[in-house]
Amino acid sequence: MVLRVVVFGSGAILMGLEIVGSRIIAPFFGSSVFVWGALISIFLGALSLGYYLGGTMADRWPSATVLAGLLSLAGIAILSLNVIARPVLLAFDAWDLGPRLSPLLASVVLFAAPSVLMGTTSPFAIKLVARDLATVGASAGVLYALSTAGSIAGTIATAFFLIPSLGVRAILYLLGGGLLVLAGLLVAAYGRAARPALGVAVLLLALLAPPPGEAGPIRLPTQRVVYERDSAYHQISVLEDGLNRYLRFNRSFQGGMVLRDPFESPFLYTSYAHLAHVFHPGIRRVLMIGLGSGTIPKRFTRDYPEVTVDSVELDPAVVEVAKRFFEVREDARHRVAVQDGRVFVRRAEARYDLVILDAYFAEGIPFHLATKEFLEQVRERLTPGGVVVSNIIGALDGPNSHLYRALHRTYGVVFPGLYPFPTAFGLSRNPTETRTIILVATARAGLSAEQIVAAAQRLRADRRVTLPLDRYARDYYDRPVATEGVPLLTDNYAPVDILPVYGWEPERR
Repeated sequence: MVLRVVVFGSGAILMGLEIVGSRIIAPFFGSSVFVWGALISIFLGALSLGYYLGGTMADRWPSATVLAGLLSLAGIAILSLNVIARPVLLAFDAWDLGPRLSPLLASVVLFAAPSVLMGTTSPFAIKLVARDLATVGASAGVLYALSTAGSIAGTIATAFFLIPSLGVRAILYLLGGGLLVLAGLLVAAYGRAARPALGVAVLLLALLAPPPGEAGPIRLPTQRVVYERDSAYHQISVLEDGLNRYLRFNRSFQGGMVLRDPFESPFLYTSYAHLAHVFHPGIRRVLMIGLGSGTIPKRFTRDYPEVTVDSVELDPAVVEVAKRFFEVREDARHRVAVQDGRVFVRRAEARYDLVILDAYFAEGIPFHLATKEFLEQVRERLTPGGVVVSNIIGALDGPNSHLYRALHRTYGVVFPGLYPFPTAFGLSRNPTETRTIILVATARAGLSAEQIVAAAQRLRADRRVTLPLDRYARDYYDRPVATEGVPLLTDNYAPVDILPVYGWEPERR
């Protein structure tokens, strides 16, 4: 019975480590398909090696105390992640081996050893249980079934309950400590030989606590952490530097608020969203997909008394943080729905004059919010003359332009008029520089740069807007965007991880 518990528990802890491993990696390399591919491949490879080594060792030393020692080492390796993960990831981040190789090699360093050690459990258990060749197949089947059932339980428990409730450090303590408990069960059931080693392991459990402030997101020395939380979708951080408050997901800034003026953002792109009025001066109803720190809906409802905003945010923790730290309010003119943006659009009955897509981020964007099929659904929710404004990170040309050019091509299939506004573009006029690009998509094509600037000047002169839209309008990129060699993004094929953008921050005022 003890061996069955150990096999089940080891399978659960292994998958728990794989799930929480994504949260360890994400603040440095994002949560793209490359990160998940690295984690899955490393865990599978480590398991294969563990099965082989476990079978070999079980034939040579068929002892439960040996297995207890291996599980104790695995537990120590997991506990040590609280100390070594950050410096290891900082080193790989500094080496910058690329979006594929960096997370792959970092995963090898951090997760291979405990996974190999846990992989020895099932072959060891089979050797210890199988006393009769006539029943060895049944014994192996039962133990592998228990291991798989444990993996399922560990996946569900970690993803559904532990990550939303506990921090990464606490989960690592739970997983590492769980292995030490399993090792202790083996020692108690099968012998005394491993007890000294287990005592050392328990002592290390107390010693491997990380120093205060050791874990957490990359931040500037002048920023202090106001709040941290691991949600089901992000590692959320709220930071302050004395002048501004910032919202961060994993390693990317998602918004901010000037402390002396909660309607103002330290980041420039939020003001560019108001360029929608140039293309549709009669905006009354706005749909905002991706709440973040809520700067855009706050400003729209304050500056335009006739406007109502529906904000849609997938992560309820983000809504809570926006209300608690960024003075986001819900009322008759600003409603917040906790839902996937595509689901909301598909089910919505209302029509909107403006849809703002601010759910794209640097390390990897939700592919289902970037496809032709989704944009067609958005188009169906627009009023005549309605406008879509998308916040995109990338470059207009050059080696870092693949993602933007793919999105530009996809938007162009659905909307005849595309008008990109790279923020602060006038400072350099460099189309190969990675920056925030506000893409305005509409059914109206053919507007010239002069017409756009003139319309912005009229809005400013008529006091319809308080922001310097004419200055932002001059950043309009009126040259052709090359879409040859980049894919049309569809539900069937949307490789949006072709350009995760590392080391980028939104342009400041």
